[in-house]
Amino acid sequence: MQRSALCVIVPVWNAEKTLARCVDSVLAQQVKGGVRCILVDDGSTDGSGALCDEYAARDDRVQVIHQPGSGVSAARNAGLGAADGEFLAFLDSDDALRPGALQAALTVQRQAPGAFVLWHYTTDPACPDPVGPHAATAQQPALARLYLDCLIAMPWNKLYRADLAKRLLFDKAYSLGEDLQFVLDYIALLEREQPGFVYRVLEDPLTFYDCSRDGTLSTKYHPDYCEIWPKHFAKLNAMVLAAGAPQADLLPLWRAEVRVMAEGMGDILRRDPGAPATRRTKALAAMKAPWLKALLNTMKRERCYSPYYLPLRWHSLFLVALLAETGRSGSPLFGKLDWGGYYLLGGNWHRA
Repeated sequence: MQRSALCVIVPVWNAEKTLARCVDSVLAQQVKGGVRCILVDDGSTDGSGALCDEYAARDDRVQVIHQPGSGVSAARNAGLGAADGEFLAFLDSDDALRPGALQAALTVQRQAPGAFVLWHYTTDPACPDPVGPHAATAQQPALARLYLDCLIAMPWNKLYRADLAKRLLFDKAYSLGEDLQFVLDYIALLEREQPGFVYRVLEDPLTFYDCSRDGTLSTKYHPDYCEIWPKHFAKLNAMVLAAGAPQADLLPLWRAEVRVMAEGMGDILRRDPGAPATRRTKALAAMKAPWLKALLNTMKRERCYSPYYLPLRWHSLFLVALLAETGRSGSPLFGKLDWGGYYLLGGNWHRA
């Protein structure tokens, strides 16, 4: 099979209802140099595997890999091993690419060969307008800002140099956050290979992201959530600090991390299958973790306010759970608790 300019890796597991939309969106892409679609059927028990084979039988741009169900990381790793294009991208089997998306990304990449090209996404399935090949790009944002703008934690809104990405693997040991780890590893590798590289972000949404999927914190309980995210955040913070992030990016980043941890503790108290006493013990252990203590100390030194700061300092599971629940439900009580904590600290910490 002739080498293509770009390979799109699609992990597939029981995606019979959405797979055609996904694959058709890839095959409809007009890419100079050609595009390949690598479908990795990860032990599907519905008709997904047969549908993958049907696509491969009628279009030689489609390659199918069948493997026993080993998880999305293993599926993406199999796709990485098979990819032979100059560049590669990922796409989930319930998502889709907008017309013209890949050529728009490649055009930006060709204009700035050393850049890391990313793009926005849409949750609106009725977004049919094609993307022009010369789509606008944002100025070079920093890593912390990319995280805060929800652009860095997923693998499927980025264009990767295949020769670099194939030197990495998704970590199968993680049950969540493995996408962020892969992207951070890629950024670190790109920095070693191309020191001083820049980020180029396409302002047009190139990918339709189906947010009805299961697996987010609000839909699926992860018992090791509060053990895994400190590892991810420690890595992210080290890279952000090494890149010389300004305080304007650091303060909201720390607030976001504290919120994630506090919401995870609230989730333990709300949904962990253990007995109430076991839940409290588990949530309290997460609250007293050294990483979180160090982060709270940093926030105190920088006077970085978060509504979760005092409840976490006080080790108050009740207040953390109350804030997490009122924040999740949009209750006005959250705002009252927020401002109450702010004024208890003197009313002179950074809120913005």
